[in-house]
Amino acid sequence: MKRLVLGLVVLLGLYQAWGKLGPRNEVLAHVPGSPYLVVYGRDSCGYTGQMRTELARQGMAFSYRQVDNGAVADELHDKMHQLGLNTAYYELPVVEVNGHLLVRPELDRLLQVYRNSP
Repeated sequence: MKRLVLGLVVLLGLYQAWGKLGPRNEVLAHVPGSPYLVVYGRDSCGYTGQMRTELARQGMAFSYRQVDNGAVADELHDKMHQLGLNTAYYELPVVEVNGHLLVRPELDRLLQVYRNSP
């Protein structure tokens, strides 16, 4: 019985290692030439509110998705898993910029990614 448990633990460890070390795309699928911004956050998060205000001040068009909605959280977590990002704990907002996911980005970094993405 101990060998069986030990074998299962080893297999689980190898499976998790493959998930972390296996191939990852650095960019989510999107249509080049059609820039977009999606802000994932919650209304009660000051950082999310600040990001939305700064983007509006810059005249940037963006979509806002509330992670308190289960379907939105699932969508975000799927995208994060594709890129090998931790979904157990992360800071808000998470901003999707032309296929890149940025976790609580500074505005300058976000704008740099937005302008330099194909």
